[in-house]
Amino acid sequence: MNQRIEPRIPRGMRDMLPEQMVRRQYVIDIVREVFEEFGFEPLQTPAIELKETLSGKYGSDAERLIYSTTYGRGDEQLAMRFDLSVPLCRVIAMYPDLQKPFKRYQIAPVWRADRPQKGRYREFYQCDVDTVGSTSMLGDAETVAVIYTILYRLGFREFTVYINNRKLLNDIGQYAGVPDNLLRGLYQSIDKLSKIGLEGVRAELLLVGIPDAIMDSLRRVTRLYLQGKLPLDQVGVRLREESIPDEGKQGMVLFPDDIADAVTGKLREILMDVEPGSVESDIVQETAGRLVTGVTPELRQVFDPTTELIPEEVVERLLSLLDAEGENQNMLDSLRAKLADYPNAIEGISELDEMFRYLDLLGVPERYYKLDVSMVRGLEYYTGPIYETIVEKPNVGSITGGGRYDNLIGMFTDRSLPATGTTIGIERIIVVMQENDMFPPSIGRTIVQVLVTAFNQELLEESIKVAVKLREAGLMTQIYFDPDPLREQIGYAAAKEIPALVIIGPDEAEQRQITVRDLRSKQQETLPVDKAVRKLQEWLWDM
Repeated sequence: MNQRIEPRIPRGMRDMLPEQMVRRQYVIDIVREVFEEFGFEPLQTPAIELKETLSGKYGSDAERLIYSTTYGRGDEQLAMRFDLSVPLCRVIAMYPDLQKPFKRYQIAPVWRADRPQKGRYREFYQCDVDTVGSTSMLGDAETVAVIYTILYRLGFREFTVYINNRKLLNDIGQYAGVPDNLLRGLYQSIDKLSKIGLEGVRAELLLVGIPDAIMDSLRRVTRLYLQGKLPLDQVGVRLREESIPDEGKQGMVLFPDDIADAVTGKLREILMDVEPGSVESDIVQETAGRLVTGVTPELRQVFDPTTELIPEEVVERLLSLLDAEGENQNMLDSLRAKLADYPNAIEGISELDEMFRYLDLLGVPERYYKLDVSMVRGLEYYTGPIYETIVEKPNVGSITGGGRYDNLIGMFTDRSLPATGTTIGIERIIVVMQENDMFPPSIGRTIVQVLVTAFNQELLEESIKVAVKLREAGLMTQIYFDPDPLREQIGYAAAKEIPALVIIGPDEAEQRQITVRDLRSKQQETLPVDKAVRKLQEWLWDM
């Protein structure tokens, strides 16, 4: 006898049972419906690509997560689809005669060998919509209009699509006078504006250029104190015991004495006001980072003679731009005046101006989109407008992200093509809607609307005939196959939350009628078949 195999699935994978699929399909159907209303056409690409297609496209950290696969003798090096963007680029290169602009959407699973945890799986769905082959800002505006339409139709009311432009973002650093080698640190800091506020960004900008290893050690020692694992009078001693990478060489060295001397007094003064163990464990790291910014003046004094830092006056000049508030058009006008001498920024502002005009014409209310000059996305590949959607109620954060990427399509060809698009976080949307009970009452545990019972074997033919009529009338109908006791059939319908039931007993058959029962309202009527069909439609289509 064969050994019995335990039924299980690989780590990070999941089964989608019918009850989950009903709700999932509801969301996907609405998303697909909106895509097609805007003229986007479906595209399907293989789950398995050639390994060379995916290699070198995502960066070393991401490429470790690509699933390799093989068959037979392994003549072909294959890999599981990692995202939907690279396959799109391959398609554009393989089929150069595709009419442009090429508007496509794809809703499909992707695979990543990430560490499984709550809400993170190794197989999940991505949902992308892109326009390839047009430089018109109408393409970007339509993408934002698609986002708005999908979220509004799904029942979201409190959300904002934040919009910026990479051209504007690039020149903001030059306007402020930030050295080129510090621009990445600049962008990383200003991207946190919505989370840490203007003062938090100021503190981070003043630390740009200070070695990460120094900051990591300071945060680590501070965290140990907050956790009650380090006495206050030992902070300086413990800091000197920290090991950091030896710059320009292999190996580690002890934390520099001159830096420890410069910051220990101030750090102890700051920590003196915080009781050890008083900070919640889930925010200890964040709190340590915030407290460490208090020694910024001391750190800048040590590093300023030998390290390029962002001057304080440059930080203030930059913050004056980030602090802009008001209507979108007023903000654009203000930026246009301040950045008049920066052609790239002016081009970006003009693109946003055009995009906002199109959004108005497309019927997107202005309260659902906002210019945000601090928003940073995809430094490596976005080239124009960028956008990210934040859902404020329920408070779930970012749910879509995208922008214009005019150079990415060229990774498989000698020439590039302009393109713009977005990813809709469909997995996140489904979870949020489930957790916040946002599905309409008509979306239950099953797609079945009517269960036709089998009173006995002799009347099964009558049940089949009625089921055929119900299906022809557009009602999703299931026949109960076996003539089990009626109470068991009714219990089956109730357990599956099938809303309506049809009973055909001897009396009904003799009178050429059927009994219909609404299991939600407990209404029941015995009617001729045609009238019974209309009654069921009335009950079910008013759900």
